[in-house]
Amino acid sequence: MAGRQITYLTDAQMITCIVQASQADKVVKAAQDVGAQGATITYARGTGVRERMGLLGVAIDEQKEMIRIIVSQEQADRVFEAMYLAGDLDKPGMGIMFMNDLDRIATYIPDEVLNDAKQTKPTRKASSKSKTTKKAGAKK
Repeated sequence: MAGRQITYLTDAQMITCIVQASQADKVVKAAQDVGAQGATITYARGTGVRERMGLLGVAIDEQKEMIRIIVSQEQADRVFEAMYLAGDLDKPGMGIMFMNDLDRIATYIPDEVLNDAKQTKPTRKASSKSKTTKKAGAKK
């Protein structure tokens, strides 16, 4: 493992959005339209809310789709709002979403992207910070 490095990306947010089944595609499209790069969609089954909302006469399917998107802090509010509106989350029983700070992210980043980030670092905002450390023996 000598010579291998890990690059940590910082100043990022993870947006999690839980919507009714078959609604994820339009929510992801809205997020991509405002700059999100991609999403992870998983399928889930909800409990609890269905019974309460049934009292209001709103039928709620227990099948859900959960969308997770990682974005920079500077994109976070714009992507969050687009997803909220696309998912009709302002209507009863349509879903819920939340956002979490991410301490660090690690994935493969092409050398040309890292070099470009290093060259433009003085003009970039805090969301483009990265930190590279040797993997062998690196503990935090």
